[in-house]
Amino acid sequence: MNERFLVIDAAADDGCSEECGRCDLFPAPFRRVGEATYCRFAEVACADGEGVRLPAGETVRLLFVTAGAFALRGAGVRARVVKAGRCACLAVDGAYELAAQGAARGIVLSFVQRIEFGDRDLYGAAAAEVHPAPVCDAVPVLDIRSGIGTLLEGLFPAPELAACDRYHKMKAAELFMLIKLLYTSSEHAYFFQSLVRPRDDFRSFVSNNYERAGSVAELAALAGMSLSAFKRRFAEHFEESVYRWMMHRKALRIAADIRDGERSTHALMAKYGFRHYTQFSRFCKNFLHATPAQLIDAAGRP
Repeated sequence: MNERFLVIDAAADDGCSEECGRCDLFPAPFRRVGEATYCRFAEVACADGEGVRLPAGETVRLLFVTAGAFALRGAGVRARVVKAGRCACLAVDGAYELAAQGAARGIVLSFVQRIEFGDRDLYGAAAAEVHPAPVCDAVPVLDIRSGIGTLLEGLFPAPELAACDRYHKMKAAELFMLIKLLYTSSEHAYFFQSLVRPRDDFRSFVSNNYERAGSVAELAALAGMSLSAFKRRFAEHFEESVYRWMMHRKALRIAADIRDGERSTHALMAKYGFRHYTQFSRFCKNFLHATPAQLIDAAGRP
């Protein structure tokens, strides 16, 4: 009987001429996952009413819900439910609670790592032209694409692997490669918005972090820049002062709250840091060209 075998030459060229550090397939910001000081997948299974606490720290967490649903709560975060087939990115420095609604299961990836967003495959000039700026969301949520679901289902084929640091890093690198391939650049920008830093994309950093800052000085501090350096950088990207830009955004949020049904001036003043009504009224007239009462009256008309 004639048999044919494929001969594999161990010395043959592997067909890849790129160094991993410049590979478009294994993308920045994720190619540095092997340098993470900590990287760990954890399986979470809870009965109805049970939950998990995730303490604050320097850890980035990605939550993948594989069955049931978890109610997600955290300081400064509006409570929301993440259902099966969805994933969420939990910002660094945030403390969260996951409460099961019925029987629920999921996987949490935690890692400590500086993630770069400056590469052309995520935040390059071409991507910025094609995709809009990400919508600011305290807890961004996306659907879990099929390839990622398959990876999560077979994450621990042997229990011994759960204790292997290198295995966790290898699977995280595989996960990030799939995220790169299965989601668009705008979805990347939305999902990882809390990890964007000013040197990666200054405009996105300002848009995603200004609500966390009570002043221009606080925003500069978040950027890790001196106030003067931050103002110079801001002037390169925007056509108005940092202060006026922040006040305009604050005014837009107030107007949006009123359109969405908020009718209490006291609630609006407390939310946006106004101690006196005269101060609040002057702000609205300067930036929204109407008093709070006029804005509320206009929003209530049919």
